[in-house]
Amino acid sequence: MSSPKNYSYAVRALIMAIAAINISYAEQSNNSLVLEEVIVTAQKKTESLQDAPISLIAFGSEKLEQLGISDVGDIQGAVPNLSTAPHPSNRNSLTAFIRGVGNADLQITKDPAVGVYLDGVYLGRSAGLTADIADVQAIEVLRGPQGTLYGRNTTGGAISIRSAQADEEFSLKQKFSKGNRGYWRTLTQVNLPITDTVMVRAAFSRSAEDGWVENIGTGKDFGEQQKQALRLAVRWLVSDTLTLDYAFDQSEINGGQLAYQLTHITNPNGAGLAPFSRDTRQSALSVNNLEKSSDDVSGHSLTASWFISDDLTIKSITAYRDLDEFAYQDYSASAHHFSGGAFPSMVASGAEILDTRTDKVQDQISQEIQFLGTLYGKIDYVAGLYYFKEKGREDQLASLNLLALGGFPEIAEEYNEVDASAESLAAFSQFEYTPDLLEQRFHLTLGMRYTNDKREASKYDNLFNNLNGATVNGEQSSSKFTPSITVAYDLSDDINAYAKIATAYRAGGFNTRGTESRFASGFDPEELLAYEIGSKAELFNRRVRLNLAAFLYEYTDLQVDQSDPVNIIATDTFNAGEAEMSGAEIDLTAVLNRDLLLNVSYGYLDANYESFIQYGQEVSNSKNVPSAPQHSYNISLDYARTVSFGELNAALNYSWEDEYYFSSQGVARKDDVGLLGATLGVRNIAMGDRELSVQLWGKNLENKNYAAHEIDWAASGFVTTIFGEPRSFGLDVTLSF
Repeated sequence: MSSPKNYSYAVRALIMAIAAINISYAEQSNNSLVLEEVIVTAQKKTESLQDAPISLIAFGSEKLEQLGISDVGDIQGAVPNLSTAPHPSNRNSLTAFIRGVGNADLQITKDPAVGVYLDGVYLGRSAGLTADIADVQAIEVLRGPQGTLYGRNTTGGAISIRSAQADEEFSLKQKFSKGNRGYWRTLTQVNLPITDTVMVRAAFSRSAEDGWVENIGTGKDFGEQQKQALRLAVRWLVSDTLTLDYAFDQSEINGGQLAYQLTHITNPNGAGLAPFSRDTRQSALSVNNLEKSSDDVSGHSLTASWFISDDLTIKSITAYRDLDEFAYQDYSASAHHFSGGAFPSMVASGAEILDTRTDKVQDQISQEIQFLGTLYGKIDYVAGLYYFKEKGREDQLASLNLLALGGFPEIAEEYNEVDASAESLAAFSQFEYTPDLLEQRFHLTLGMRYTNDKREASKYDNLFNNLNGATVNGEQSSSKFTPSITVAYDLSDDINAYAKIATAYRAGGFNTRGTESRFASGFDPEELLAYEIGSKAELFNRRVRLNLAAFLYEYTDLQVDQSDPVNIIATDTFNAGEAEMSGAEIDLTAVLNRDLLLNVSYGYLDANYESFIQYGQEVSNSKNVPSAPQHSYNISLDYARTVSFGELNAALNYSWEDEYYFSSQGVARKDDVGLLGATLGVRNIAMGDRELSVQLWGKNLENKNYAAHEIDWAASGFVTTIFGEPRSFGLDVTLSF
């Protein structure tokens, strides 16, 4: 748990910041010192952040660059009540929880609870989310269920990524980055107007790093990685009323997986592994052959925007995406390394305790039609239809060589093939009514969505049918109406308050690691009912922005993964839970003086199981909601001053997260940790018709030792841990034309 000393520092810093606000306000009378308006598209329309009745954090391209955010996984420390972790079998995939709602296992047959959207296109799989995004304009994190406008399984919330669009101005930007541990990155962005009505924008990035755990064995080092990303965007202004936007994006990741290190012995079953256990991050481990993992993700989208009149716009988003993934993970580098390499030599396959090889392919098509407009000058609306279809295949070979050593070679290797398809159809609408009464300060918003989902899957497993191999099939279908209602009131031109009730649901599915008896029956949808109140205010002549939110969740038919008591590789998913989550968020931005900007974001979360049925027994008192830190916050100070040769800029950023558990079992956990980062540079140095920017950066400057992910192998009596990245630093050089 967090120490009182840490909270004392945080409170003292906040008091000093508030005092600085008041001093600066008293000493300066220039009202031009105001916060810039933040424009968001969270409600599928362009509006001010302060007008959107949503707990929302948005990052523009400049802030993303300053924080060193190049993929979705990088944003965790900047968003309280958002927790992310690498997936156990593939670091390129990402598990995300918002306000304690998410799922730790990513499979082709089950959907994430946090929806990720790229330019309005839902990404059905979380594979490759740590890939570079070549040309980001903004990232918006919507906290809380988005069951109306983002109805595709967004019980936890949504992460919306907006790419830069082609425009009529020529521009060229080249960025080079170099850091420790062999890190380098190059990014090229160009915008080219072809004619008055046709514009093209292209971006390409490549990067590599050596990782931070050396592999003494053969193959890649742990964490070694190469990335490549490409984006091409074409805009055609067909007429004064019709615009077409085509985009193609492609990302590749290749490298060695992160190192799972044996850190804890939890019961007598693991006593024999005690000599290999270390509770601090090791700089070197080893496996016999660390195979290369890879992800290749690409997509096409076509967006047509038809401006019928000032009161009606029709938008169509058509998209196709596919992915191809291979993931290799060896969970027992500690046993090999600390035994001097002797232990695995007893096993013919070369794996130490457990390794997995997973192939995954998926493709999806989606079509969304939106109607955006105004009725009678009093009702703003968004309505539309949505269609989604995906097909995929996931094959896995798991080698559990402890069983081979124990005299059970017939079950030491498990191979399964899973084929799956899913189809979803929805109709949605949201109406915001502003009557003439109360000086048009009162707003009533009604959201509605009807969704129909269908999923089919088959699984072949060589251990089914008494080890003779067999195929089982399953089918799931469901439909749900998810309404929401929001009441908002403008207390003044700069302060508003809102209250909302929202519903959301996540479709049922199957567990690819499921047992023969359970796979076919699968699991049913889960549902969430959320209550939220909040306020948004701009104070001191718009020099301070203060946004507040408090929420209460009632979570039913919770989809819970439970390990098979006999086979540690197998898990089944049951609708075995009910949970209650409550909490609050505070987001403060303040102009302290002409050169200094303060950002403080804080999240509080209290998450508990009300019911947890494990193989017929009520065990909620002994279970913990995973990825639900009680306190999390981020404090940053941004400094910028114009000097004779450009703009001097510096930033300090500190993020804190309380301890939390990685699974409901309550053993594998992340201890509380605070990470410090900083940047220092000069922007906009004039060089003829070009501008040069130089920035030094550092992350985890205190070199904190913390768990990025842990697995509790309960039946075997031990815990394995991936440790987070140690201190990193580097230099960015950017030339703009």
